[in-house]
Amino acid sequence: MRAHSREKDEAEQRSPQGRSAGFADAEPLAGPHHHLPRAAGNAAVARAVTRGRQEAHGESGHAAADTAGAHQGTGAVHIQRTADEELREAKTPEQIVAALKKAGHAEDDAWELMKYMTSQQFPAGEGQADFDMLGSIKDASEQLQKVKAVRRKMAAPLMAKRWTIRHYTGADPNTPPGFQEIASTYDNAAAGRASEHTNVADWRSLGNIKFTFYLVAVDGQVPPRNWLNNTHWYAEWDLDRIPECWVSPDLLERMNKPMDADGGRTAMQGAKAFRGTGAQLKELLAISAFGAGNDPASALDTAIGGAFELKVPDGLPVAEWHKK
Repeated sequence: MRAHSREKDEAEQRSPQGRSAGFADAEPLAGPHHHLPRAAGNAAVARAVTRGRQEAHGESGHAAADTAGAHQGTGAVHIQRTADEELREAKTPEQIVAALKKAGHAEDDAWELMKYMTSQQFPAGEGQADFDMLGSIKDASEQLQKVKAVRRKMAAPLMAKRWTIRHYTGADPNTPPGFQEIASTYDNAAAGRASEHTNVADWRSLGNIKFTFYLVAVDGQVPPRNWLNNTHWYAEWDLDRIPECWVSPDLLERMNKPMDADGGRTAMQGAKAFRGTGAQLKELLAISAFGAGNDPASALDTAIGGAFELKVPDGLPVAEWHKK
């Protein structure tokens, strides 16, 4: 997420032992998963669908190297899914970026890239639908529609506090970081700034290579994290002003396993993950943690069921580095 000198800091913060997360079983967070619209970025699958239709009508078409049977609609069209073997076998961020460029996905936005990478990481078996990571991330606006007025009223004092997101880094307490943008792993790798310490399993299993990661602070308090002991600077943004983001606990433990598409869906069942504007997520979080007393930031971990983390597509500009 920055120049090479900052990549190690970020990687250590994003390791399974040093990542932010969060939610407990609060009333407004219940309900069925909201399946977001399928992104148009999965060019490989789109091409495979076309080939499958051609073959169903006796037209010319070539079978993919790695296929899985599926049927759509009443026509029972057999879909030949193309396997991106280079992406599946990539061992470094640079190799991942190279594979994405070769497959025509280099220009996908963060959400489309997540969709494509996770569909390749968890391939559809015989008769299975493609795995869609975005289908496991609920729409915050829909969740808020279920909230009763009394709960909104109880959460109002917590909503009135200042909610920000923070990015911590910098091992030298005397020298602030020299970069002025929090950049994604993808952008760092594309620019040759990634290091060997980055957590490739995280990006491949969750497809979050074009997101950047933050802690949520409430009135200047952040949840406890051991890795904060090794950082001395932070940049800060008002959560209300973030146009889109998503929150979840650390999902790597449940997703860093060999699984097919159905296995991926099963692994994500019960995971608390929500997508929306910063203002929407702030309200949803406040309603979930309003009884936390003097430490609402720590209560976010309990509310979301693990080490809470907030993700923003691409990066954010740094206006100022603050001393911790």
